[in-house]
Amino acid sequence: MIDKIADENLPKDLQDSINTFIEQANILERHDLDTIPVEYFTNLLTTLSKHKEYKVVESLLNIAKNSGDLPISEEPND
Repeated sequence: MIDKIADENLPKDLQDSINTFIEQANILERHDLDTIPVEYFTNLLTTLSKHKEYKVVESLLNIAKNSGDLPISEEPND
């Protein structure tokens, strides 16, 4: 069980995406599920891509881009 939430100093949309993903990870564990619906992961990556000013976000996006056929583009679609 993940007992953390996003830092309150992050932008609200980023906090919401991170917290929603954590909530889904906890649901996955609590109900012994195999996967999180891809929409939650896609939403997290999309929101992260809007906040590249955070070093950790840039690192996570680079890892995701280099790990296969994830739906990540260079520029977010607004």
